[in-house]
Amino acid sequence: MKPSTLLKRAGIKPNKPVLLITAEESLENLLEAIEEYCPNLEINKMTKKDIEVLLDDYANCIINYHPENCHQERAALLENFDMLKKYGITSDDYNQLDFC
Repeated sequence: MKPSTLLKRAGIKPNKPVLLITAEESLENLLEAIEEYCPNLEINKMTKKDIEVLLDDYANCIINYHPENCHQERAALLENFDMLKKYGITSDDYNQLDFC
């Protein structure tokens, strides 16, 4: 599913800035990490509030983590792991996301 479709469905403007990148660009990066590390996560079922929390935490992770190997995206997903459980993320996904 396209990031712009998910954002519009949740009522979030795709061009909303998240740091120096848009919400759409941020979600596109997160979707790539989700596809690789936690394919069970049903992000298309997330509420607007939960997507906004994920995007805000992603913005914080851009400051704190280097961009190699999806570290920023993985950090944002790990930070919100408990919230994402209701959308299908699993313990196996956590192990895939973890930096160990």
